[in-house]
Amino acid sequence: MIIKETVDYSNFKSYFILRGNNEHLARGELRALLEIYDPKALIICYTMICLATTTPDKLHKVIRRAGYVKEAGSLLSVYSAYSIDHAKNASSLLRDKSVHVSIMKSTIREDTVKQFLNIAGLKPSYRGIGEQRLIFTDGVAILGRKIEVNDFAKQAGDSKAKPFNRSIALKPDISRVLVNLTRAREGSIIIDPFAGTGSVLIEAWRMGILAVGVDVDWNLTKGMEYNLEYFKIPSIVILSDSRYLSFREVDHVATDLPYGRGASTHGVELRELYKDFMEKLSDYLSKSGYACFMTPLWLEEYVDELISAYGFKLTERYYDYAHGSLTRTINVVRKW
Repeated sequence: MIIKETVDYSNFKSYFILRGNNEHLARGELRALLEIYDPKALIICYTMICLATTTPDKLHKVIRRAGYVKEAGSLLSVYSAYSIDHAKNASSLLRDKSVHVSIMKSTIREDTVKQFLNIAGLKPSYRGIGEQRLIFTDGVAILGRKIEVNDFAKQAGDSKAKPFNRSIALKPDISRVLVNLTRAREGSIIIDPFAGTGSVLIEAWRMGILAVGVDVDWNLTKGMEYNLEYFKIPSIVILSDSRYLSFREVDHVATDLPYGRGASTHGVELRELYKDFMEKLSDYLSKSGYACFMTPLWLEEYVDELISAYGFKLTERYYDYAHGSLTRTINVVRKW
């Protein structure tokens, strides 16, 4: 995305740096979180970075929930990376001449960046929170001040600490994305009908959301309870087949539907299981609610048929490459 001269950046107050391994998903998560905390916010995105009109005081809530947003800060200004006049003006907003410089995915030549820094009289450095940032992407130079950085290492470490784990267990980052795409707010309730080891429940609670986890497998359910007890999470665990449970007016549903060798369907054919799930979901999802569920790419056409057949509209779709033989589809649906 190339900067347009007609864009007025004066109302944009914040920047968000995204994870580069799945930018489309990261943008979707960011938009969902901004809908929660600042519904009127405008957003414009470039490679690996988005600018928003949301004020810096709301950054903490967004980034502390995000699974795919790396860094956030206050936006000072946006310049053309090729303008000598812009380069001369850049340093006027800074306290000193040291800035933390980043080039996003080689979207701009290094010699252009060096020329911009030389003309502006700026020196690359790295100091941490509160430092001045100069981010080059798609022909623009974005000047800001770093406010918060996401601790992905801690998320991964906490996941490894679970006493009960399986190869099918979701990682913390993708679990957070599923929850966030349902637009669940703190204090709300979310349901995971195929909860497995409880990854979605754990991340939901860390975001201040109470979760109800259902699974038909006794071993998984007991393991889920061990994990929740280990992290002292007061979520509700139900040993049952979610296709036969009745809920009322559920606003948020996040789940990873069974597929692959590691996930047992207890003798139920996969397409039949998905059909039953969608039929039940159509009964209990509220008109204002969101359901976010993952399915394998090879079943995408069938999932589309089910979405249409049971009165849903697909509001968002993302793709998550897991490994060589599996790409997952992340579907977000609402009722018509």
